[in-house]
Amino acid sequence: MCEARVVIQGPAGEEIEAIEDVTTIVPEGDGLKLYDLYGGHRVVPAAFKEVRLLDHTVILTATE
Repeated sequence: MCEARVVIQGPAGEEIEAIEDVTTIVPEGDGLKLYDLYGGHRVVPAAFKEVRLLDHTVILTATE
């Protein structure tokens, strides 16, 4: 499968939230719009930190 697990980290690197089954990430305003496998979406106030392609994991840093 090509979905990713998105992990949002705080300023100290602690995990704030993990979002499963993300298929698309699009920059939107001051955040990122995440689309999931089921057609849902949400905007998170975050920026890219790291993308681990082999692990299907995207690490974001919260901006608020």
